[in-house]
Amino acid sequence: MKWLFALIVSFLVSDLMGSDSSEIEERKLIGGRYVFMQSGFPVEKKTLQYQNLNGVLNDIQYGITDDISMAAGVVLPFYIYLAPQYSVEVADKQRLILGDIAASSMFLEDEDALNMNLLYAGYTYGDLYNHATVAMGYMATNLLPNSSLWLQLGGTKRLAKGIYLMGEFWYSNGYQEMKGVSRWKLDANGNKILVDPSDPLRSPYQLKKENLLLNRHTLYANLQFRMISTRNSSRSWSFGLMYFANWGGDYQDHGAYGESRDLSNLFVLPLPSISFIQRIGDFRPQDIPIRRIGTPSF
Repeated sequence: MKWLFALIVSFLVSDLMGSDSSEIEERKLIGGRYVFMQSGFPVEKKTLQYQNLNGVLNDIQYGITDDISMAAGVVLPFYIYLAPQYSVEVADKQRLILGDIAASSMFLEDEDALNMNLLYAGYTYGDLYNHATVAMGYMATNLLPNSSLWLQLGGTKRLAKGIYLMGEFWYSNGYQEMKGVSRWKLDANGNKILVDPSDPLRSPYQLKKENLLLNRHTLYANLQFRMISTRNSSRSWSFGLMYFANWGGDYQDHGAYGESRDLSNLFVLPLPSISFIQRIGDFRPQDIPIRRIGTPSF
């Protein structure tokens, strides 16, 4: 496995060291996203850019103007989203951001279907190659019992020509519903109710299923090294690690014979993070040379 990783790295490094590319070409792949979080530097005007993350997220961004961009994507196999953003420079090395992410299920129905909207505002400080962004978002979704706030932190650091360190961090605290928790049925005095009161020594207790509202903490982080090809300046690869965790909310699950289990909501998922970016096209009108023709003489 180590030799395979070394081979990939050597291929990418040789690609980077191929031929020189202009700063303008390199700029076109830095604007837009850190990994998924948007920065204050949008995709260039009238430039279309495709990004793939781990083969699952397929994202297309288009720079409508110098300050307005639109992104749309598919998260395989079920979800689609639309993400417009407006950013404006308010001072030297300072930009403000206002954006929205609306997501929905393509095929799922009823309670499994996703409907989500995240409205966010943020602030970016720095130049195009080295900057950081902080943003706060307000998310409403049918999969959670109430709306919640999301803190977002992101940044990029240029390590060398064509090589960048990119990172982002998302955090939210709120509530989630734990469905189908087994609980004892209690009488008016708070005593457990037997299934067969005539046989109290051998009868199990009556149980019911409840949905509990638990306090939760949700964290998503992603750190990548982005390498922009100098042989093909319309392309870049990024390699790193992503981490997702959801925790919080202790509760008890009851058994039919008086036993109980102390449980805790905890889910942790570390994954490799691999991104590919390709500039599909530059849709700015081409300069057409005009040949000046003198006035004919007769």
